[in-house]
Amino acid sequence: QFFGAFRYDNKGPCHVYYHETQEEIAAGEVALKFENDVTRAQSNSSQITAQRALQVLNEADVNLRRSTRKLQHVKKHDYHRGIRTRGGVDGYRHREGALKKVVPWVQDMKKRGLKCVLLEDGAPPHKSRITNDYLTVEKVEKMAWAGHSPDVNASEHAWPVLRRHVTKQFTPSRTAEETEAQWVKAWDALSIERINKWVEQVPEVVRRIIRSGGKNNFHG
Repeated sequence: QFFGAFRYDNKGPCHVYYHETQEEIAAGEVALKFENDVTRAQSNSSQITAQRALQVLNEADVNLRRSTRKLQHVKKHDYHRGIRTRGGVDGYRHREGALKKVVPWVQDMKKRGLKCVLLEDGAPPHKSRITNDYLTVEKVEKMAWAGHSPDVNASEHAWPVLRRHVTKQFTPSRTAEETEAQWVKAWDALSIERINKWVEQVPEVVRRIIRSGGKNNFHG
């Protein structure tokens, strides 16, 4: 699978997802377990600090329903791997792959005074808690995506162009790396002028949506 990001006058990074190997699956489980263990320890430490502060203030801890209750991190807060059919992408892979390339790019633009709001569709990896928590920590604003909403995403224009470019310049790929090289080459060839044209069309698309009463048949 392919992921790419752009903004008006700025083309961001791209990322190609390979079929996940058994070794990568196992490594992901180990990494998430370690992450959950660290979070759990920090949570319990915070509880202890908070309880001591309440004792100093001579205030009751309303979270302790019974005096024998042990400090514990609620396990439902732990991160888990999502459903991945045919080597697909879940929230963990999305965070570790595409987002860890996109976030530094977004942060660099913010340092240059360029406002940037991340827009993704409602795919499960994009909606997962593990990805949204990561964006929150990194202070990357994300636009809400309502279910069944009209698609105004300018990036939708990119995928047919990239497919045509790869098909037109097609050379047989014997490995995943060769396939990735073709997609990256197509992404690199995508001009800023073309990207700007797609973004400039967004206001007109919004006007069409308003005229159609918010329905998905705004294309006419």
